[in-house]
Formats: sequence, C-alpha cells, structure tokens
Amino acid sequence: MKNKTSKLTEFIIFMAEDMDRTDFWGICAQMSFYIIMAFFPLIIFLINFVGRFIVQFKDYLFDILKEYLPQLSYDYVRTLIDTLTKNLADNNYILVLFTFFFATLAARAIMTGMNQNYGNHESRSHLKIWLLSFLFTILFAISIILIISAYVFSEAISEYILVRLGIDQFNIILMNIFTFIFSLVTSIFLFTCVYVLAPDRQLRFMQGLPGAVFSTLGINIAFRIFLMFMNHSTKYTLLYGNFGGLFALLVGIYFVCVILNLGGKINVFFSR
Repeated sequence: MKNKTSKLTEFIIFMAEDMDRTDFWGICAQMSFYIIMAFFPLIIFLINFVGRFIVQFKDYLFDILKEYLPQLSYDYVRTLIDTLTKNLADNNYILVLFTFFFATLAARAIMTGMNQNYGNHESRSHLKIWLLSFLFTILFAISIILIISAYVFSEAISEYILVRLGIDQFNIILMNIFTFIFSLVTSIFLFTCVYVLAPDRQLRFMQGLPGAVFSTLGINIAFRIFLMFMNHSTKYTLLYGNFGGLFALLVGIYFVCVILNLGGKINVFFSR
C-alpha cells in the first residue's frame, strides 16, 4: 500500500513538473485550433467521398456526432454541414486541399507536443514530417470509416442472424455493444500509432499503449460528463448567442487535446 502511495505521489509530482517545463496549455490550444479548422472540411470530404460507397454514411456519421456532442454543438454542426454539402460540388478539389492542409497542421502540432513530452528537438526532415502528418490524417479518416462501417454491417448482420433465431429484440443491444467495443479497439490502435510515431524517438508499440488506453477511456468519460453539463446549461446560448454551438465544440475539442497530451506524458512516465 505504501509503495502504491509513493508511486502515485511520484506520478503527480512528475506530471506537475513536466507540465510546468513544457508549454502544455499552449500546445493544447494550438492543436485544438488546427483540429477545428480541419474538422468541417474533413467531415464534408468523408460525406462526399465515402457516401458514394455507403449510402447512409451521412446519417450514421451524424448519429455518432449526436452521441458525443452537446445538442447545441450538434445542431450547429449539422446545420453548417447540410448547408455546405448543398453548395459545394462533390469533386471540389479545393475542399480536399483545405482538408489535408489543416489536418496535417494539426498532426504537426501533435508531433510538437509529443516531442516536448520527451524533451526532444525535431531533427527529421520536413518531407518526413509532412509524410507522417499526412499518415496521421489518413489513419484518422480510416478510423472514422471503420467505426461507421462496423455500425452499418453489425446492424445488417445482427438483424439477419437474430431474426432467424427469433431473438431480434436483442438486436439493438448487441449492435451497440459490438460497435462500442470495436470503436474502443480502433481508437486505442489509432492513439498508440500516434504516440509511437509522433515523437522524434524510436519507440515500441507497447510503450505507446498506456497513454492510448488512457486517452480512449478519458475522452469517452470526459465527453459524457461534458455532454451532460452542456445539455443542462443555457449560459453558452445567453453569452455567445448563435456562436454558442461553435464555442461548445471548441471547448470539447480542447478537452480532447488536453487528454491526448496527458496520455503522452503518461507514456513518458512509464517508459523512464
């Protein structure tokens, strides 16, 4: 018990000193800025591109967003996305360029934060940095596609099997459990790849796993709490009016960046 207490104390002291040493809050703000800039172009790009292969992709994507976003932010995002998708052509190459440009900038901000955690100075070439940033963007897009595909196929397969077995009343429950577990595994894998590849340091897959598990669980729990708080509060609407949904979205993304950076620091602590 004493060893566990001393370990916890050591961890708290390490986190406090490390956050003071690095520009923790500044990096989180930088990451959240680029992520919000990439958010809408990426969503529109996925709807236009993947929607050609998965007919109900847009509906499933909005279902997932509704689960994690406050109602205020969800209404803002849905209205803006619907407006933009109606006015933008499917083959809008400028949209694609904007998507990957801001997404790679967000990935570079993540790499800067991870390097700060390990006390590294970036020594990789600009080409390698941009390629890694592009890879993170692709991994993130693929993760979204996989999670929604799992949602689609689990619904179809479970409905077919359970109806034949005569227990179709459990269809929705089993579908939700499968999709939730699959999304957790996908998120852990994605975050582990980020934690291993982002720093300018040779790391093993297992060294990125503790932070990835923390980030996955932390983001899910934090967003549930944030969702409950926001849906029972009207202050954002009173303070920011029509921009209340956007501001709430910014706060949510900032929380994600804070948790993501904390996960990186957890990896540093356990790999010492």
